[in-house]
Amino acid sequence: MWHHGYPMGAFAHGKVGCKTAAMAYTDFPPGKDSTEAFKTGFEKAGGKVTEAIPMGSPVQVPDFTPFFQRIKDAKPDCMYVFIPSGAHATGVMKAYGELGMRKAGVKLIGPMDLIPDNKLQDMGDAAIGTIVMGNYAVDLDNAENKAMNKAWHEAYGKDSYPDFMSAAGWDTMHAIFDAIKKLNGKVTDGQQVIDTMKGWTAKGPRGPVAIDAATRDIVQNEYAMEVVRKSDGKLGIKVLGTTNAVKDECKVLKLGRCGS
Repeated sequence: MWHHGYPMGAFAHGKVGCKTAAMAYTDFPPGKDSTEAFKTGFEKAGGKVTEAIPMGSPVQVPDFTPFFQRIKDAKPDCMYVFIPSGAHATGVMKAYGELGMRKAGVKLIGPMDLIPDNKLQDMGDAAIGTIVMGNYAVDLDNAENKAMNKAWHEAYGKDSYPDFMSAAGWDTMHAIFDAIKKLNGKVTDGQQVIDTMKGWTAKGPRGPVAIDAATRDIVQNEYAMEVVRKSDGKLGIKVLGTTNAVKDECKVLKLGRCGS
């Protein structure tokens, strides 16, 4: 959660022009982590979080309208939303569009969970202008991503799309096979396999990735991405900026539960 939320804070303040922001989140640990990360980065950059609104559990997609109406009435510059990706994301766009929040001056921002590639085409014009921070999108321009998309469409059809979980799966298998090769197929010792993966680096669909040798966390680029209508009529993203080699800032800064 910190990989996306923390750099989004600085980008929202410095590049999007958000001086104030409200946060709305699904009330479970990832939602709390994501909003804590955003708040930390946003306030460090000079922004002010005006309120934080929990929006129920991840089990059922709620009606987001009353939560978003409260934020619209408060008139922050931006609304940072975290939800579990999927049907919740479609619900967010529906409520945001129906309430006319963009026209009212409340920009929608958040982590990449807001615009999963396999749901994006169903979101309509309400999604246009949404700005997210994330490590992957179908439209990222690199050779590995083009190869994965080609293989994906061949396997599942032209109207099926990979998403950030697909990209993580691709890189995971890459790391596993690199470890197997390095150990000449001798993978009976689990600790040895883990040690072999420490410090692993590669290029994948989301760009350059690595496994931090000290924490065993992923190190990856984070892309600020805006939803646009492409020339072919489909929705896609435009990369606005890149933060290179992002680590888990919760651990880097030793904040909260990461401080022990």
